[in-house]
Amino acid sequence: AGNPETETNSGSTWAVSGTFDFTEAFKALTGYEPFPWQVRLFERLSAGELPPAVDLPTGLGKTSVMALWLLARAAGAHLPRRLRLPCRLVYVVDRRAVVDQATTIAGDIRAALSRPACPAVEQVRRGLALGDRPLAISTLRGKYVDNREWLDDPAAPAIIVGTVDMVGSRLLFEGYGVSRRMRPCAAGLMGCDTLVMLDEAHLSRPFQQLLRAIEKGQRVPEANHAGPARGCFAGTRSGEARPPRLRVLPLSATLGGDAPGPKRPFTLDDEDWANEIVRARLEASKTLTIEDRDKNAELADVLAERTWGLVREAGDTTPRPIRTLIYCDSREAAGKVADTLRKQARKEAVEAVVILFVGGRRVYEREEAARQLKEHGLIAGSDAVPKAPVFLVATSAGEVGVDLDADHMVCDLVAWERMVQRLGRVNRRGAGKARVLVIDQGPSDRKQADAAGIARHMAVRQLLEALPQCGAGGHRAGPAALADLGENPEFRERICEASTPAPLYPALTRPLVDAWAMTSLAEHTGRPEPGPWLRGWMDEEAQTTVVWRHFLPVRYAVTGADTRMQEPKNSEIDDFFEAAPPQGDELLETETWQVVDWLKKRARKRLNMLAKGTPEQSNPSDNEGGGNGDASIVDAEGSALHPPLNSGSQVAFLLDGNGKFEDALSLENVSGSKTEELKRRFAGRRLIVDARLNGLENGLLDPACDESASTIEDNWGKPQEWEEAERSEADEDRGGLSAIRVRALNDAARTRLIDERKERTDAGHPPDPWQEARALPLRESSDGESVSAWLIVEKWRGTETDEESRSMAPIRQDLDEHQSWVASEALRIATALELPEEDRKMLVAAALHH
Repeated sequence: AGNPETETNSGSTWAVSGTFDFTEAFKALTGYEPFPWQVRLFERLSAGELPPAVDLPTGLGKTSVMALWLLARAAGAHLPRRLRLPCRLVYVVDRRAVVDQATTIAGDIRAALSRPACPAVEQVRRGLALGDRPLAISTLRGKYVDNREWLDDPAAPAIIVGTVDMVGSRLLFEGYGVSRRMRPCAAGLMGCDTLVMLDEAHLSRPFQQLLRAIEKGQRVPEANHAGPARGCFAGTRSGEARPPRLRVLPLSATLGGDAPGPKRPFTLDDEDWANEIVRARLEASKTLTIEDRDKNAELADVLAERTWGLVREAGDTTPRPIRTLIYCDSREAAGKVADTLRKQARKEAVEAVVILFVGGRRVYEREEAARQLKEHGLIAGSDAVPKAPVFLVATSAGEVGVDLDADHMVCDLVAWERMVQRLGRVNRRGAGKARVLVIDQGPSDRKQADAAGIARHMAVRQLLEALPQCGAGGHRAGPAALADLGENPEFRERICEASTPAPLYPALTRPLVDAWAMTSLAEHTGRPEPGPWLRGWMDEEAQTTVVWRHFLPVRYAVTGADTRMQEPKNSEIDDFFEAAPPQGDELLETETWQVVDWLKKRARKRLNMLAKGTPEQSNPSDNEGGGNGDASIVDAEGSALHPPLNSGSQVAFLLDGNGKFEDALSLENVSGSKTEELKRRFAGRRLIVDARLNGLENGLLDPACDESASTIEDNWGKPQEWEEAERSEADEDRGGLSAIRVRALNDAARTRLIDERKERTDAGHPPDPWQEARALPLRESSDGESVSAWLIVEKWRGTETDEESRSMAPIRQDLDEHQSWVASEALRIATALELPEEDRKMLVAAALHH
């Protein structure tokens, strides 16, 4: 956000009551001086005025709106409550495949707010009434688990970063991964006194309309004024300031004619164009040429060939190896392009770096790819200098949300709004001269191409050709040229034709919300799935999420030398996955048909190995029954705790959207089931598979891959002591992959561990940071009288993920003492929220007797 540290900007200073220096405060939080548009937007927000939308070209620090909200709320602390900005900021990003850049920016702001001896920071902290507490930041997407900081204090400012699904489901009382008891709390705090910033709103039009419906439905008439009618979601006691309603601010670089409402969105003005840095970015040199693909050539081959041609053209004329971005409309084509580039690099003996950034990939590997982007200088503002040519091959996963900055780009032709996003990822800072090669593959290659699709394709081609010419058949494709095209009335209708049409969506009504709000009922016939209200009715493939685990909630009965698998109880399976739920880094979400095809092939391969008597490969395990071996997991005495797979072994557990157990599948079940039946059962579900099935290559499903996949249980292959040291030194990683640990222990090892932890506590030493959350029988005698091995779920203290473990008090307390503490906290919150006296007394009385 804002300018790189090497840039300067005269900016302007705007003071609130002569004490609040915006420029200094902005620099303290971001490290940069503000652009003119940031100053103007801060002035409007500080006065309690929210624009209908913010429409800015890429590369101008749009994400800094988070810092502007925080500063405007601090500066407006003296305003009447009805004019202040909402207390919570929800920043919604509709791309799950990207690195959590918004969370990183929010974390940087929190770190800046903790800097000592900074007058500007102290002013902001006083305005926010933070006291000695840090700014609350929670993330509901990517690798992060909701740390619930935003729920701790409804009167304290908080930043929540989330996806459409995670935020929208909470608003509609259906919070994915949230217990039914907590759903009303999440809906109430998410839906009141909240500002929702919807990034790249053009991607989420149904969700934007849902937010607008909630905003409008909470509206109440102003006192003594003929205002709008009371909204259908406003309570009978609702007033202009109680409760403060949800507000919506769409953000986009491609709103154009899609801007909401009759008012124009907030955008750049003449002062911005006069700024040297802004003008350089708006007029960045991007020469675009269009080439028709030879129908006899594969699109992937053409993209790879043209990309390598740019490397040859650059030769020794550039001061460093070039960074080239290649966009493909399909994951299959992206994979082929990446493979072709690697082969060509080997052929020409060039140490090139090829990074694949696509969806349908496990989050852990996506995060690794994101780190590679920074390492090789593909993130805007990065100081890294590549030592060899760098190729980033991406699908739509890399079009939005990642602050990419490449030297050149090669891509196929897609819808207009996507082309604008792609063009914003090359020569982002305006410091170079970028080549953009667009390969027009033609609409005929699209499956079931209809008249509307063909017309849209032709409209995009015509818009690109309408861009200003710049010699040798090229066109200027910088942000300024795109903006001029969008402002030209002659092309507005064409832009609509060239853009992806918004899906249809259902209306939000009071009876629907009432039905969703009845969370005490496990089943309700009037409570539909919230998906259509979040994303509209979309004709897209059903999705399934896959997770690999070494330890699953299975049981083995032992009779002498004979070991056989037993059917575990459903309640035990639910207990296990409640204590050790799938973590963000483990998730691989892709099309259901692909998951079914992959699973059946892996199951058949295992059954063939068993039929031939092929032994499983064995990896060493640790001396306490952990380890990630592909065969048996053994304890300290060498006894097998986890026998090798057989045809009846349960190798997959199916969970519903709320993490509840639905079914267990053995190798025989998978192999013998019909494909269509499995597709129906897997749609919208999570599939937890035995890691010994393998089938994971570079984070992507690969039915031919037999290599063992790393998992969260073996800390992704890192030594456990390293991970514990990182956790103890950086408590900011709350809810990360180190929050849980699953392992198998024989009964003697578990007893020793319990005794050691008790002795440590009795001796007055700090308690073990790991604590046992669940223990399920793993091996027991055939009569069930004795347990010889246990499946242990341990959690890092302070990272509880279920209601039972959260309710465990850290210190002993008497009932009267507890009631009194709760009453004091209720009074503090009610006072901070400026509630009327009668409401404060009511809350304190309820707390005293809760």
